[in-house]
Amino acid sequence: MNSRLRHERTNFLLFLGAVYMALICGLPIVTVKLSLQRAHLAQALVPHAPTFERLDRNRDGYVDRAEALALPELDRVFNEADRRSDGRLDKVEFARALALISDRMAQR
Repeated sequence: MNSRLRHERTNFLLFLGAVYMALICGLPIVTVKLSLQRAHLAQALVPHAPTFERLDRNRDGYVDRAEALALPELDRVFNEADRRSDGRLDKVEFARALALISDRMAQR
């Protein structure tokens, strides 16, 4: 292979690498924006939903099945959102439950 073609190939591969890196560097920004939009959508679709702190009446850091009864929509998706199957939701699982609720309300 002559040196001119090797040089052009190298430049092309560098260009592809730069494009790939630009896309990868922008990915966290896009991911954060999408998650914020989803949170705002969940808040808009479930405006009457109490916060995690309001539902956690005994202040143990979890919302159990009895505390979830205050929000009927949460009770319906409780088992699906409870990833550890321990009968209680932490803040991450609670956020997942709100997302499930908003997804189901958006499908209607």
